Amino acid sequence: MTAETLKPSLRAFKYEWLRRSAEWKAITSSSRNQSSTKPVVFIVGCGRSGTTVLGQVFSHHPQVSYLFEPYHLWAAVDRRSDVLNLFHEVNACMLMDASHYQQQSQFRFNRLIRANRGGTPAQLVLEKTPLNALRIGYLEAIAPNSKFIHLVRDGVDVCRSIDKLASTNTYRIAGKPALNQWWGVNDAKWKALARDGTAAGYYANEIGNLETHLSRAAYEWLVTLSEVDRWRDSLGDRIKEISYEGLSANPECTLKNLCEFLEIDSPSSWLGGAVSAIRSPPQKQDSTLSLPPAMCEAFNRYQQKYGFPNRAVSLEEG
Repeated sequence: MTAETLKPSLRAFKYEWLRRSAEWKAITSSSRNQSSTKPVVFIVGCGRSGTTVLGQVFSHHPQVSYLFEPYHLWAAVDRRSDVLNLFHEVNACMLMDASHYQQQSQFRFNRLIRANRGGTPAQLVLEKTPLNALRIGYLEAIAPNSKFIHLVRDGVDVCRSIDKLASTNTYRIAGKPALNQWWGVNDAKWKALARDGTAAGYYANEIGNLETHLSRAAYEWLVTLSEVDRWRDSLGDRIKEISYEGLSANPECTLKNLCEFLEIDSPSSWLGGAVSAIRSPPQKQDSTLSLPPAMCEAFNRYQQKYGFPNRAVSLEEG
């Protein structure tokens, strides 16, 4: 048996260990962790927008304790957050607000995420889970007064990237034959997004026409930006928005501004390596993004707002 054929079984073992470990920590961590006051900052945005690159450079910052997409911790905080169904078979929630708040979940959040130590002397916890952009109201309830970094990228490029990942789908976990790398087990993530997005009034009359990875990716991008907009005024100066293109074009200035926003230093020993780690976006490929009329109009409106050159085409025109 080759190492490649062993990977699905090893992943199954890994995810089960992560689930058990998170559940154990959620109930056994000291009471001191429950009252931790360490600030939490969330990096959010539609997936494939460059959040991983940004998070990676800050993971090396001496004053930051970094958490990279801790899905197992969130599943232990609240099972309903497990939209990929990696740890539980559950009707997960894609959009979450204060109505989903439970005191037990806040205790678990403080133990598992806020109390994350990382390297000392970390001054804040920086958590990166892109889809938390769809849960700002929920995060406001369990982590009041937190800050948010919203990363936005050209929507057509985002959709192309999601389409490639969902179509290639090379990630396998033993015992989960129906896993799609982007949409989860049995399309659990898409089902949750479609259900919650429809209930919230996001293109309810058009969602039934979205049958490709590309068009569904566009829906996720649109709902993500719309949800951030919905909370923008209430967050005020606690949200900092940057574009992936801007980060790539002027990394030093962007990172310095982010450090100022986070109220941490930007030491040259860190900044030099961080700047060199940021690469320009990959060269664009030709593809047509065709969307239903209302979605197409909203998509292109956002593209224009952020100065992105690409445009979607209405299905009525295609």
